[in-house]
Amino acid sequence: MTTAAPATSPGLAPAQLDAYQRDGYVVLPGLIDPAECDAVVAHMADQAAGRRKVAGMPAIDTSKPNWGRTHNQHLYDPVAMGMLLHPRLRRPLADACGGAVDGVQTMYFWQGSEQRRHQDQYYLPGCFSAWIALVDVSPENGTIWVQPGSHLRKLVTARDLQDAPDKPKPLFGSHYDEAVDALYEQNRAAGLSADVPAIARKGDVVIFHGKLIHRGGPVGKPGSFRHVMANHYIPNDFDGWPHEGWPRFTFDGIRRLTKPLAVA
Repeated sequence: MTTAAPATSPGLAPAQLDAYQRDGYVVLPGLIDPAECDAVVAHMADQAAGRRKVAGMPAIDTSKPNWGRTHNQHLYDPVAMGMLLHPRLRRPLADACGGAVDGVQTMYFWQGSEQRRHQDQYYLPGCFSAWIALVDVSPENGTIWVQPGSHLRKLVTARDLQDAPDKPKPLFGSHYDEAVDALYEQNRAAGLSADVPAIARKGDVVIFHGKLIHRGGPVGKPGSFRHVMANHYIPNDFDGWPHEGWPRFTFDGIRRLTKPLAVA
């Protein structure tokens, strides 16, 4: 008989916190109840198939390549908001961050992304992530690959691209991808390992630092599904949030905005 997971989590064990601080990520086994995972997957499968419509959700054209993700679904879908502020995430995230956190972004993935190497803090300053496996995830259906310890080294910034010796570069696209690939190789030369796949079973949560270099790995079984909810958080006292009009939510459900810092 399977016992449902408790409503709240005791937080990170000392060994888990050590792993997060050393490697930049840690896998928390069985944090989310499997039945709850199944319910979220069914909800999202209904959206993709057109069997159910959530007000505010864009139409999903599953005939298009790379259709399988949403951004910030929590702003209009209570199911996504429930996963962003899931009570079993509260203490582990606070332990990893060293204090209370605010939820700022959700991304739902039906499929593996195969996205190139990147660092989340380039896009979302100060952030870190809770990556929730709603099904078993492995290289077969396209898990993420991470470079352990890369969070302790450099973060590629927009200024790095704009200060390029030849001419300023676009802030997104191939120039950014190449900059992160170059940083990955520099880290390898400095003694860091190659990137490794994160293996997660249904209900596991991968907490990882926003400076950690990671990528969407190749999908070993084309056409397979990889249901994952990727949530992003920032410290509750973080004042450098640059995205004007982008709300942040506490685990008590308080919604607030931060006035972006002036650019010098």
